[in-house]
Amino acid sequence: MANLNALLELPGVVAAGEFSNDGQLIDLVGGMTVKAGKVAALMASANMASGKMQTAGWTSHTGKDGFEPAIGFAISGPKKSALIVKNVGLFADNDKADFDQLFKALNEL
Repeated sequence: MANLNALLELPGVVAAGEFSNDGQLIDLVGGMTVKAGKVAALMASANMASGKMQTAGWTSHTGKDGFEPAIGFAISGPKKSALIVKNVGLFADNDKADFDQLFKALNEL
């Protein structure tokens, strides 16, 4: 299991979770309900699958390398963002987060 509490200590992070490939919530810390965490786990799993399909299609269609394997994604709104790498994700306040630091921490898990 990932050290989610280490992610929670990073500036701007409000919640972090781990999920299985089929979208089951494994663990959750921070300011998010379990119900919301389960929805986030499903969203993250579905988007990872979609991202893998898209990068495979892009690579096949264009012959351009560098997009595979897809290991993560981010989605951002005006105030909050979700960052997912492999099977771990976090939610962050945009005004407080250093996104380079967050992606680095996710990649080091």
